[in-house]
Order: sequence, then C-alpha cells, then structure tokens
Amino acid sequence: MSRWSNSPVAIGVGTREIVVGVRAPGLWRSRKHLPPAEPASFTIPDDQYGTESGLLDALRAALVVQPVADADGAEAHEAKPSPRNAHLVLDDFWGIHAILRGDFRTLRARELEEVALAHFTDTYGIDGESLVVRFCVQQGGRALFASAMPRALHDGIHEVGASGHVRISRLKLGLPEMLNCIDVVAGGDALLMFVAEELMQAVMIERRGWAAYDAQRLFPGDAGNASRLAELAEQLFERSATRAGLKREDCTIYLYGNDTDPAPFEARFAAAIRPAQPATDSSPARRLMEYAQ
Repeated sequence: MSRWSNSPVAIGVGTREIVVGVRAPGLWRSRKHLPPAEPASFTIPDDQYGTESGLLDALRAALVVQPVADADGAEAHEAKPSPRNAHLVLDDFWGIHAILRGDFRTLRARELEEVALAHFTDTYGIDGESLVVRFCVQQGGRALFASAMPRALHDGIHEVGASGHVRISRLKLGLPEMLNCIDVVAGGDALLMFVAEELMQAVMIERRGWAAYDAQRLFPGDAGNASRLAELAEQLFERSATRAGLKREDCTIYLYGNDTDPAPFEARFAAAIRPAQPATDSSPARRLMEYAQ
C-alpha cells in the first residue's frame, strides 16, 4: 500500500479494532474530489484484548500504511513522509469518567484538576501521578465532568504516533465526544444511556444539568439483550438520581450506541427514545473514528 500522505487523519480505537481514515476537509478546502479512500481497519489480537501493549502494537501497525488516496482523491507517492496531524478517540473501556457536584465557579484550572485527581484517587485507589485528566465545568459552575486515562497509555500513544511521523493533536475518550453531539430536550430529567459491547454508561440529567455518571461492565451476550440492559438501566438510575422524589417512572431514557429494542425500557421509564445517530451497522471503532473526524 502507499505510504501515508500528509493529509490529516482520524483514528478510532476500540477494544478489538483500530480504524484509521482521512479527516474530513475543513470549510476552506474543496470537496469536489471527495469521497476519500475507505478507512483501514486493524485488529487487536484476542490474546492481547484489553491490554495497553495490544492497543499500542495495533496502532503501530496502523500507522505504517494508509488508504491509497488522500482527501483530494490523489494517490500518495511521497518517498519521505511528512509529519501528519491526527485526531484520536478512544473507547471508554480505556478510561474512567465522573461527574462531580459543587461550586466550581472560582476555581482555577490547576485546582479543578486537583479536585478531579482527588476523586479518582479516592474512588479507585489509583495514584494520581499515573493519570492524565481532562475536565469541563458545566455552565453555571455547579458540576464538573472529568475524564482520566492511564498516563502510560497516553504517553505510549504519542510515542507510537511520533515513531510513525504522526502528531497526535487531539486525544480523547469517546463519551465526552458523544455528549458534545447531544442536545438535551427541554424539560429537565433524563437518563442518557450509552451501550457498547463491553460497557454500558449512564449520564443523569436533572433540570437540564449534569447530575451524575455511572457505568456497568457488560458480560458476553448482555449488549444484545434488551431486557437485561433495561434491568441494568434501572439499577443505574437508582444509583444516579440525586434529587429527592425523582422516580424512574417520571424520567425519560435516551438510548445511544448499539441498536437496542426500546420496549423493555418503555415498561420501566416514562419513555424510551432512540435519537438519530451514526449508522449502527458500523463497528464501534469505526464510529469512534467518525467522532475523531
């Protein structure tokens, strides 16, 4: 295959697959030569499933080759590749999240980072020095959405990128990217549920604001069992609701991620809604690559 061109790339990292494609051009670039080449897929071997070394080995292999055409449809023939810019989005399997409540209005960035690190350290018993933290304060300053990933994984991804002449300019977990694409309906109380093969995540929305985050690891077969997922969603609601008197029968649940039958959820919640989202026949890594674009 051709060497990578110097077109910017988008990388989606799942638990079993890495998908690499050319990033969509900006408004200043002509789109008349699109579509670009089909994204390339690289498998993480089963015996390295869930390991950082398996992820990094697959990423290293992915950065050696590229689709035969760049974003303008022209074949790449560079003998010596120029550094390329990449956005990379990881499956949430590789990190952790939290929504913290308090008054964050007067805190500086370093203080907010310390708050987030203290939470992850106290909750998971993880040395704060071993984590890289990202955070966002909700408008109004009363809630903090924090994410963390292992520093060894973060640094390893950048090192693998550099060895493949790629500058990783954006490295994020999937959930914050998905939340950025969601417009919570007016009204206020909702449970946002994100289902992947290995993980189900829930974000509690109360009065249009972040209230709590929780997650549930899934066993083989769970992700395709709507009744089992609805049962777990009820448990996540009970753990996440923070306002006294809030009942699941009065709360709407929004279903994201894997295609899921809403009927079992409608029996437990006020309503179950599956908003429009990327095609569900794509693999998880392919959908993450689309967020990276």
